[in-house]
Amino acid sequence: MTPKTAPTKSRLKMAVIGGGRRCQSLLEVLKSKKITRLKTEIAGVADINPHATGLQYAKKQGIFTTHDYRDLFHIPGLELLINLTGDKNLSDELTNNKPKSLPVLNHTASRLFQEIVKGALTSTQVIREKEEELSLSHSFIQTMAEVTVVGVLLLDTNHKIIWINETLLKNTGLTKKEAIGKYCFQISHNAIAPCNDPDSACPMKETLQTGKSSHAIHEHILQEKTYYCDVSTYPILNSKGQTVQILEVIRDITQELNDKLERRTKSIKRDLARLVREDKMISLGKMVASVAHEINNPISAIINFNKLILKTITEGRPTDQDLTDFQRYLELIIREAQRCGMIVGNLLSFARQQPMEAKRIDLKEMFTRIMLLTQHRMTISNIIVTLNLDSAPLEVWGDYTQIQQCFTNFVFNAIEAMPKGGALLIRGRAPSDQEKVWVEVTDTGVGIPKDNMDKIFEPFFTTKAEVSGVGLGLSMVYGIIKEHRGSIHVTSEVDKGTTFHITLPKNPG
Repeated sequence: MTPKTAPTKSRLKMAVIGGGRRCQSLLEVLKSKKITRLKTEIAGVADINPHATGLQYAKKQGIFTTHDYRDLFHIPGLELLINLTGDKNLSDELTNNKPKSLPVLNHTASRLFQEIVKGALTSTQVIREKEEELSLSHSFIQTMAEVTVVGVLLLDTNHKIIWINETLLKNTGLTKKEAIGKYCFQISHNAIAPCNDPDSACPMKETLQTGKSSHAIHEHILQEKTYYCDVSTYPILNSKGQTVQILEVIRDITQELNDKLERRTKSIKRDLARLVREDKMISLGKMVASVAHEINNPISAIINFNKLILKTITEGRPTDQDLTDFQRYLELIIREAQRCGMIVGNLLSFARQQPMEAKRIDLKEMFTRIMLLTQHRMTISNIIVTLNLDSAPLEVWGDYTQIQQCFTNFVFNAIEAMPKGGALLIRGRAPSDQEKVWVEVTDTGVGIPKDNMDKIFEPFFTTKAEVSGVGLGLSMVYGIIKEHRGSIHVTSEVDKGTTFHITLPKNPG
């Protein structure tokens, strides 16, 4: 085979003396083309053994081969001669016979060259494997971020969006081109600056300061709709451990919060209904004690009149005067019996378990009923009651039982606040230009200290040394009035008295 006449452009043209295994290994490495920066070409191989593996491999590759190394000197454009034989005599001979311009790598240098080539190949393979691994990791992470149902943002340290996933783009109504480069607070809060609200601090700020993940609940406005979002931020660190980017994950928890709120509301309503029943039983106990005394007098009168009539009849034939007296006695008996029946009827109505039902309520009738049931307690407590009600109807919308329980609580609280007697005034007015009825319950009792004013509507709070009931009266009243779309507040002065100001709606909401 004759040497090639045309040199390969911009390649180092080399020839090898020694066609053994090392030669084959070198040829395989260079043939693999995995070392892209090493531009070389093996133009010839020489070995005295025609069966040498490297020589045979070179033949198969179309490389010029010879048994006389001096033939290699005639290869046009040859730039380097590599001696892989390890023969010192051959090295000396080459030094004397080679063209002066042709450099020769001796056996040791040639082996070093071969190891460098192999090392370069190994490094290149490792780099390519790492690049492939990084590419796959990046592709996997990006795919996961795209298919997830939560919003994902990649931000620089100035809050600018570097990357955004499709889920968040769909929620914002923006295209990726429109979103990239905007500030995160622009698309989530329609704001011109990062979040500064102490109740919902910016988690990204904390991550930038601490280098650790952070979390917050934010209210986001997207496409004119309000969403409650769980926002978590994670630092992206460089090789020096510095935070260079922020990964922000945004999860919409609006429905989750609504479901929790609905469950909590139902639970509170059940608890409120139970507390109403419990407090009602406490009030009922107090009323029963009062009513027992209240109906004792008319019953005593009925018994005495009946005894007098019976005695007159048994002693003989009644006279005309006796019959006239009997008629007057019977009229008194009927009135007293009707009075007892009314008191017992009101007590039964108060005690009756009725389902919650919103309807129109006549407050005048309700106050009259409450006064009748508590009249005896007022009398023995030396309390004067005054009802100052508008001539116009005092009608509100709500559940009769619950509203009655509220005002019964006010009355009993007033009685207990006046252990030495006093005055109770209930005022009611219904302005025609307003959609609510105003009621004030005023006593001249001991009053409420300023330190306790902000606590009186808390469950279980009481200033009584001996608690009658479970201490849930005013907190329960507060809950009922708020549920009825009403309002309640209190003014008080120690040793002068207390006024509860209540409003209730006239019509259903």
